[in-house]
Amino acid sequence: QQALAHHVSRIADIGCGEGWYSCGVLHQLTEQGIAAELTGIDISPEILRFAAARAAKELASSQTDWAVASVSRIPLADNACDCILNLFAPCEPAEFGRILKKDGLLLRAVPLEWHLWELKQMIYDVPYENRPVCSAPEGFRLEQNLNITYKITVPQSHLHALFAMTPYAHKTSPSDAAKLMKADQLETTVSFGLLCCIKR
Repeated sequence: QQALAHHVSRIADIGCGEGWYSCGVLHQLTEQGIAAELTGIDISPEILRFAAARAAKELASSQTDWAVASVSRIPLADNACDCILNLFAPCEPAEFGRILKKDGLLLRAVPLEWHLWELKQMIYDVPYENRPVCSAPEGFRLEQNLNITYKITVPQSHLHALFAMTPYAHKTSPSDAAKLMKADQLETTVSFGLLCCIKR
């Protein structure tokens, strides 16, 4: 809805991963008659191959392109984008401000205190709460902050994929990670904030 209100036509998905959100947003815009283009940025070439394959199946080929790059050095021109998606990914306010047009839209998804709490309970002896981000990055103003919480049940066949998508996968010992793989399924909390920010 925010993207529609801002007449978005050029989007950058920073830390796009496998392109699930990229394709979903473009689908929504297309259904509303908005022909937007999107550049997906991720540091992993392997992950971007999955994103490109997903987009090739689900979208018109002219709608997307993909680039291997760091969030701190985005290969886009100054003022190139109307909208940045930054969903569960590192935030670089100065670089985002550089590529975003004045009054452009930054959509951030950030984990709240209890996000994936039951997953953390299963793998850590002493799980910790997340420290939520509630304010706009420097150079932006916060227009809206929505908190979203619900439960999901993840079957054993998808547990590894869920775990691999989290930062915990990179800092959890093999013995702790193995605890998760022994579960038949996992019911866990999804809890995140959606921050809608405007470039000053």
